[in-house]
Amino acid sequence: MEPNVLLESLIEESGVSRAGLAGHVNRAGRSRGLSLRYEHTAVSRWLKGQRPRGQVPDLICEVLGARLGRPVGLDDIGMGASAASAGTDTGSGNASLSGFVERATALWRSDEQRRPHLAAVPAVTGTSAVMPVWEWENPPGGHRRLPSRPRPGEPRRHSDAQGGP
Repeated sequence: MEPNVLLESLIEESGVSRAGLAGHVNRAGRSRGLSLRYEHTAVSRWLKGQRPRGQVPDLICEVLGARLGRPVGLDDIGMGASAASAGTDTGSGNASLSGFVERATALWRSDEQRRPHLAAVPAVTGTSAVMPVWEWENPPGGHRRLPSRPRPGEPRRHSDAQGGP
């Protein structure tokens, strides 16, 4: 089983705890006439890659979509048809590539959703970007001379023992 990073990302983005998600899923199930008793431990299993049975994946989408204010599908939570087929691929590494793409997508989504203001910030270019590095490499006052250490067999000078020049 592969960890479900897409679901984890959406849970973090929605700001709900594992116990909170379980409770919301139970309530959403009741509205459909289902008697569910999920707890935080079930959510932990889902995050480890276990897929819940029946209508529960749809309920998870419903709950997270309501909290995020946008539609959330099975593919978004890592429980769609593509997630099921990725686990059965034993071919030329496509499963690892798709897993990488899913993880990168989840990371991008979580970054974008937490800090949308960063998209509007212009990139630092030109002198403003170079000067801090130049100043760090070239400290004010010219080159600093590091204190010399006596070579093996040379007697120590009094100024060496004091740490002075």
